[in-house]
Formats: sequence, C-alpha cells, structure tokens
Amino acid sequence: MVCCLRKKSASALDSSKISNWQQFRCLLLVTLLIVCTIVALSGRAVAANKAHEASTSVEARRAAISAIPFAKIDSRYRQPMKQVIDDCTLYRRLPTQVVDCDPAMFTFMAQNPDALVEIWKQLGITRVSVERIDESSFRLADGMGTTGKLFIVEETCEENAQNRIVMFGEGAYEGKPFTRPVHAQSVLLLRSGSMVETNGRTYVAAQLDTFLRIDRTSLEIFAKAIQPLVGLTADRNFADTMTFLSGFSQASERQPDRIERLAMSLPRITSERQQELVRIAYQTRKQSEARIDVRLAEHDENATR
Repeated sequence: MVCCLRKKSASALDSSKISNWQQFRCLLLVTLLIVCTIVALSGRAVAANKAHEASTSVEARRAAISAIPFAKIDSRYRQPMKQVIDDCTLYRRLPTQVVDCDPAMFTFMAQNPDALVEIWKQLGITRVSVERIDESSFRLADGMGTTGKLFIVEETCEENAQNRIVMFGEGAYEGKPFTRPVHAQSVLLLRSGSMVETNGRTYVAAQLDTFLRIDRTSLEIFAKAIQPLVGLTADRNFADTMTFLSGFSQASERQPDRIERLAMSLPRITSERQQELVRIAYQTRKQSEARIDVRLAEHDENATR
C-alpha cells in the first residue's frame, strides 16, 4: 500500500521513530543549519529518477521556481529571493514524505512552526528556539551558534492539506570549525496534499524544495570545512519531522485530553492558537471514531450476507 501511495504522491501534491534526538532539527531552520548544507554539497551531483527521492536536477529546480508565485510576494522579499535563486550555491529537493496524518493537524503545524518547536522543547527533544515576531515572521536560534530570521512570504492553504507555503530565510552560523561567521540566505517551497487510502485512513504527502545561497566571503572556507562530511542529514530531518507529525496526529486520535494539556502548557504560544490546536485534536478524535463506526457497519453488513 505504501509503495502505491508513493506513486500517487506527485498527483496529490498537484490538486521509524526519530532515532537520534540530539541531531534532530526543525526543517524550517534548513536555511541556517550547517548540517543541511553539508548534505546538499555532498549530494549536489545526484539526480533522482523517482518523484519521492531527493533531487538536485535542473528539471526539479526549474519546476520549483515555476511553482513560486512571485507576483503575490511582497516586493521587499521578491528581489532578495530572486538573488538567492539566481545565485544559488545549493539546490535540493528533499524526498517526498508520505505519512498517516490528519490534514488539519499538518496544516496547523506548517503554519505555526513555533508551536511545533515549543512542543519539542516541552518534550525535551530539542534546544532549537523559534520565536514568533509577528503573523508571518520568526526569530530562529539552535543554541549552537546558528541565528537568523524566517519569513513566510506567501501561503495558500486549502482543505485537506492542499498547501503551498513559500519562505525566505536569512541567518548566520558562528562557531567551530570556522574562524568567522558563515552567512546564508535561502528560499523554501513546501507543498503538500492528502488522500484517503483503502484502509480508510488519510495520508499527507509533503515535498520541500530548498535554495541556499552562501555569502561568497564565507563560501571558500565553508566548503573546505564541510566537504569531507558525508550524510543525508537534511533528508533524514524532513523524514523525522513528518514521522513526528504522524505520531502526534495519531496521539490526538487516542488521547486528545493529553494533547490539550500539552497545548495549554506551551508558554510562548498565544491562547488563540493553543485553543485551535486543542480543537483540531478533538476533531481528529471525532473523525477517527466516525471511521471506526463506518468500518464496523460494513463488517456487520458483510457478516449478514
């Protein structure tokens, strides 16, 4: 079924538990986290043949650029974004991820990365800090020398997680092994969709395109320092984030009261957004009960035939 679902994920976009929490990162920090750039450099010559695999191909890059609605983006971000894309140091389309998740829960977390990170902090998972500045901008820090800002410059979020979220980020890393700060900017394109599978459950497919521009004064020393390092950290981080969202969504089905207590304990999240998260959790439970009732009715009907 999963194999079949992966084949369907491209059309859905159009219309393991986390094993190493110490290296866990919020994917919305991908512009700023050095590990993500390590991955892109080590894999930049690789082009994927399947839609759900990572890609650095020219075709994927062009498709991502054409999917960004520049006309809808404020002019103060438009030019810096085009500079990042035109002078891109690294481009990577992370593997499409398909997980069992409530679409409303996924959309809420995509629109509220600060809430997601606050949940991780409450669970003792991360030291990453995402502070909301206003409705569409965030201040970021990972506690290990990385700081910056992230701006949601355009978002179109519709029912069933039919989403497109465009982000612009800028920041720097200061610390070992570098002798001076490494500055970077990026453009992120997150697209998602959902589908109901034959088991009656809803799956969300998500795809993230990343454009990273490293300041040229930083590039030479940066590239030399990270070239020996190998890994698919960015891909794994995206997969781990989606796995967490899936588990969180399923926890909402089973114990929405626990999600409510967690939501109300998030210190830097407004009461309105706390209440919205609680509403989604109980709605997820209600939808789960409705699915169970339907399947029981179908079972009884088949048994009487």
